[in-house]
Amino acid sequence: MATEKQIAANRRNALKSTGPRSERGKAFTRLNSLRHGLRAKPGTLAAERLRELSQIRAEFFQSFQPRTPQQVGLIQRMACARWQLIDCQRSETEFAAAPSQADPASQIRALEMFSRRQARFQRAFTQAFAEYRRSTRAAPPPKIPSPLDDA
Repeated sequence: MATEKQIAANRRNALKSTGPRSERGKAFTRLNSLRHGLRAKPGTLAAERLRELSQIRAEFFQSFQPRTPQQVGLIQRMACARWQLIDCQRSETEFAAAPSQADPASQIRALEMFSRRQARFQRAFTQAFAEYRRSTRAAPPPKIPSPLDDA
């Protein structure tokens, strides 16, 4: 535990530590915790990217025609994983095409990160697809309501 003398010294030193004051200093320190910046895009999705996701989902629903809520969820997971894989591949292409001032070691780490992300999205798609296949073998056909059921 700190003594009273140490606590007083810490408080005096804290008054001197005000952080960056100039705009240049603030802009520089803003990136202190940034590791690679590959996912440092604005948090909202552009309308064109949302349309792309919606198109992939519509194609998957049309192709697979889910019959149960579980299958609907699996189709959504598959579509999302496919969309993320496409987006990751697009980002990797942009990264490789852009001139970089980073050292070669950090470029290699970034490319390895792309590879890991792509493998993760591919695995997510494959797992959801396998679950979907199992669910189609186990799911009974949907019950069609009959007018006689009301009687």
